[in-house]
Amino acid sequence: MEVWFCIMLKQVSNLIFNHADAWGITLIIGIVALIGHESFKVELLGVPVVMAFCYWLGFAVNDYFDAPFDAQEAKKGARNFFVGVKLSRLNAGILFAGISVALGVFFAQFGVKGLLVVACGLLAIWAYSAPPLRLKSRPIADLLMHMFFVQTFPYLATMLLVGLEWSRLDTALVSIFVLTSLSAQLEQQIRDYAVDVLTDHNFTVTFGRQVSSRLMLAASGTLIVLFAYYILAGILPLFILPFGLIFLPMLLHRFFRDTLAARSELLGRVMLIAALIYAGYVSTSGLLNLWK
Repeated sequence: MEVWFCIMLKQVSNLIFNHADAWGITLIIGIVALIGHESFKVELLGVPVVMAFCYWLGFAVNDYFDAPFDAQEAKKGARNFFVGVKLSRLNAGILFAGISVALGVFFAQFGVKGLLVVACGLLAIWAYSAPPLRLKSRPIADLLMHMFFVQTFPYLATMLLVGLEWSRLDTALVSIFVLTSLSAQLEQQIRDYAVDVLTDHNFTVTFGRQVSSRLMLAASGTLIVLFAYYILAGILPLFILPFGLIFLPMLLHRFFRDTLAARSELLGRVMLIAALIYAGYVSTSGLLNLWK
């Protein structure tokens, strides 16, 4: 009984934290959208929190459909909840439908734009991971999905839901999110190439690791230059600078390691925790200012 409980605890932990970088960064992006537009209010905190949950859901769905492939590699299989815990398509569909209805109820409070956001989000989750489309296995489409849905979509969705006015700040942040998402996906595909070449068909499998590596470094270098320019030009507020400094080691690490080597998981975890702590500090400061 104790052994079974420990195994299930580990599996559930994998389900929640396997993609903590995705939902954690989504939470940060929502907070940045609110504070950057001076729209930080207690009643709006639910938006970035629910958006973060949606991204957890998206990656959980991705793990579900990736389970047969991840099972062929010990390390990836050990982290995928659905490799160890089997869930039929019927039960998975019922569970996904129930969660979708609950999300629909939450987003309905924002009217038509809320329903549009949740519909687009759920469609993207299905189209990216599930057959017959499974866009993650279609070269170029896999990168486009990441560029426009991993970090860009939660920012734009938050703006739409809250009714924020577009400015040059938003243009700058969206360009950063597009490049960050692109470079991160290429980095992941390079890391997973040995498994993907046997089981999948994505951009890196099609065009090769060298092409993906050059594109990743080009996107990373452009990202560093753009961020520095936006800060120096006063386009980005200074409260965003610490986020850039926190994630800078990850970008620089790409240039100084073997480009075909995997990124440091420890470095990624440390940066994410630091960014979440700073986001918590910024959020707390925003709340305290409201109560003054």
